[in-house]
Amino acid sequence: MGKYNFDEIVDRKITKCRKWDNKILKEKFGLDSDAIPMDIADMDFKSPPEVVNAIVERAKLGVYGYTYTYDKYYEAVIEWNKRRFNVDLKKDWITLTFGTVSTLHYIVQAFCRKEDKVMINTPAYDPFREATLRQNCKLVYSTLKNINNRYFLDFEDIENKFKNEDIKIFIFCSPQNPSGRVWSKEEINKLSELCIKYKVLLVSDEIHRDVIFKKGKFTTLWNANESICNNSIVCVSPNKGFNLGGLKSSYIIIKDRKIRETLKKRLEMNSITSPHVFAEPALIAAYTKGEEWLKELTEYVNMNFQVLEKAIKEKFPKAKFMKPESSFLAWIDMREEFKSEDEIREFFTRANVTVVYGSYFVKDGEGFIRINVGCPRKILKEAINRINNTEKLSD
Repeated sequence: MGKYNFDEIVDRKITKCRKWDNKILKEKFGLDSDAIPMDIADMDFKSPPEVVNAIVERAKLGVYGYTYTYDKYYEAVIEWNKRRFNVDLKKDWITLTFGTVSTLHYIVQAFCRKEDKVMINTPAYDPFREATLRQNCKLVYSTLKNINNRYFLDFEDIENKFKNEDIKIFIFCSPQNPSGRVWSKEEINKLSELCIKYKVLLVSDEIHRDVIFKKGKFTTLWNANESICNNSIVCVSPNKGFNLGGLKSSYIIIKDRKIRETLKKRLEMNSITSPHVFAEPALIAAYTKGEEWLKELTEYVNMNFQVLEKAIKEKFPKAKFMKPESSFLAWIDMREEFKSEDEIREFFTRANVTVVYGSYFVKDGEGFIRINVGCPRKILKEAINRINNTEKLSD
């Protein structure tokens, strides 16, 4: 028994969150208020009590005017990245932003012109696509190779497209969403070398890096290739690991002065200035006092994965459960269990459980589902029970 209680059930319906809102469940999925949502990538756990206390103490001051990034914030970020990821950062390299998704939009705006090309791996988190197309730029895809139910980068394909497509930016997800794949140091180094060779700006989205199941398994971009520091932007956030998504407390790390000044100019053009008043106290508390909580969370979520995997294999013996290496999102290949995504949708609608269907992930995901296991085990087991009690109409 750990210090923290992850079995506590919080009534999220009263918090006005998108994930559990009755109206959204009805409009988006056609489900009633009794549905169990396992789609949106936030967790159903309370954030660390140390974070809650920091926000409460800040709230008690009673004044919520404009703020700025102050020294304790930078110190917390620098110390966390050194302690957890063995990266030495300088204050000037760090910029607090209002979320990774919006930041990707600003990055494309800053470094691409109309019709320029951006590459992503697929399947991919859909906002990668949106950040590109909304700026009137073009997407180039590199499909991940699925070998023995594990994803691998297709370096031959990547280099061929770098060589022939004049790619400006590669948006790289590390760890990968939706699969949770943790890339090796060798893989990241090889990708970095290609980006340097063909002068492609490498944007590494590392927002899922805090929840890793094998200690020391994750390698942050700059530890894989020292030279890529001068040709990259690293996107980081405490939001996934500490459940702070609503506080808009993401940040970016840029070593190269020219890249940093170009992006900062774009942020100024969009008036990205005063941070969320609770973002900094929350991040400081998470990074300075939340490590024990994060360790216990990781262990709890890992057990949830095991519970779900066992249940899926019993209910769907031909399904392929991709072994999770990070985060709290299960990626499951249902193509041998269902004839189409429509059949999958129909099944989970009758089960009254929401999941994310593979077609959401831009390309190469149809027939898969993503299930969020970042919830108390009682909720997970109830969802499993509903799935188990739902018959496949195609059987």
